[in-house]
Amino acid sequence: MKYFTTDTHFGHPLVTVLRGFTTFDPTRSSYEEILRAHGRKAAEDWAKETTLDSGPTFRTAADTDAHDKAIVDNINAMVGPDDELWILGDIGFRTSLTHLKNCLRALNCKHLHGVIGNHDDWWLKDRPALNLFESLEPNDTVEIEGLGIVNLSHFPYREDLSYSWPDDAAKFSGKALPFDGRKLLYGHTHQLSPDGARPEALNVGLDAWDLMPVSEAQVIDWFREHDDGSASASPTGQAPSLDMPSF
Repeated sequence: MKYFTTDTHFGHPLVTVLRGFTTFDPTRSSYEEILRAHGRKAAEDWAKETTLDSGPTFRTAADTDAHDKAIVDNINAMVGPDDELWILGDIGFRTSLTHLKNCLRALNCKHLHGVIGNHDDWWLKDRPALNLFESLEPNDTVEIEGLGIVNLSHFPYREDLSYSWPDDAAKFSGKALPFDGRKLLYGHTHQLSPDGARPEALNVGLDAWDLMPVSEAQVIDWFREHDDGSASASPTGQAPSLDMPSF
């Protein structure tokens, strides 16, 4: 079975806080209470504002060890040793190479593949790190039964970059794939919904999937539901809201 995820952000203090792993809420109970009652954006806003209001930096407020362990445990709970795991970029940020390697080595999956995110260019220059992957490319493709060849990229399609971060079209147009009619699995946006800017695109980022990887079967089911036209772009031609987080 193939599994997909992206934006693991191992060791990254800001993302750790926004996902609710903090020193001021060590059991994550307050975060989860807001999450259940008001949704992920409200929970993210609370974590960010509490950090800024109380004085500590994101680095001192973040419990990156708890965050990284949760991500690793969630992946290992679904992905078996003989499965394929694709991490579509932004593996980690603002941490050591040793820590990133240890996080990847903690994954039980023996068939690890990746594509390069905007925080990952250095991976291709470090041979020991590169050797942790069976493949690591700027973009890639995979064949999924019933869907054919599916594009894999850290970024949305080039034509859809303006629907993510405000300056992404200028910064990443050379790295994002142009729309070619194929299905696309992507990340980068940290959006809170799987829905892409077009029905051919599926966000497999952790923030949209309750911090869990996405199975090949889930990908197939999602595209079957969207291919029936139930979630296509609006009649005005505007892309649906990507439900972006607060950072």
